[in-house]
Amino acid sequence: MEATSNADIHGDAGRPDLPPQAQRTIDGGAIVFLSTVVLSLISIAFLALNIFAAAHHLELAKRNAESVARTLADVGVKRKAGQPEVAECHLRAEDAGKLAWGPCWDAIAKLPEIAKLTNALQHENAVFGPPCDGAEESIGRITLEKGTPWFSAGSTGVTFAASDSEDSIAAETPLRVQVCNRWGEAVKVQEIKF
Repeated sequence: MEATSNADIHGDAGRPDLPPQAQRTIDGGAIVFLSTVVLSLISIAFLALNIFAAAHHLELAKRNAESVARTLADVGVKRKAGQPEVAECHLRAEDAGKLAWGPCWDAIAKLPEIAKLTNALQHENAVFGPPCDGAEESIGRITLEKGTPWFSAGSTGVTFAASDSEDSIAAETPLRVQVCNRWGEAVKVQEIKF
């Protein structure tokens, strides 16, 4: 019986063309490709984190605005029922049908649940202010707009515009509460009757 060699067992017999040990090398193209993939994944991760953080901060800002709307609605209900929580928002007989928004809002802004609010998107920006205008200083700001009812050809609606401190709130007044997003654009939160 013939002795079989170790080379025959592994099936390499008769293949003298194989090098004794093939060295593996990585070419430059593969390095560039892998680097591009890794950098792309890192960029996507940072972008996702940025989008998540912006959405989270916008939700916080909207919750702040909802708190303002809730407080305004509560004050409005008590005002309508003749049980004013905020005296500056209650129409008295000596007011002769005139009640300005400015003093009422100033008193509401001092209530603990409103006074504690901060700008959730841009901490250095004001919490309240005029309507969103796309400017850097409007980011995260809560805005209040007064509604004016209109009637035309049998249909009704409400037009909202910036509240002025001299606007009368003697009658029930529609208010729209909005928050400015990270681009300074208005995001409607709620409309209430005050």
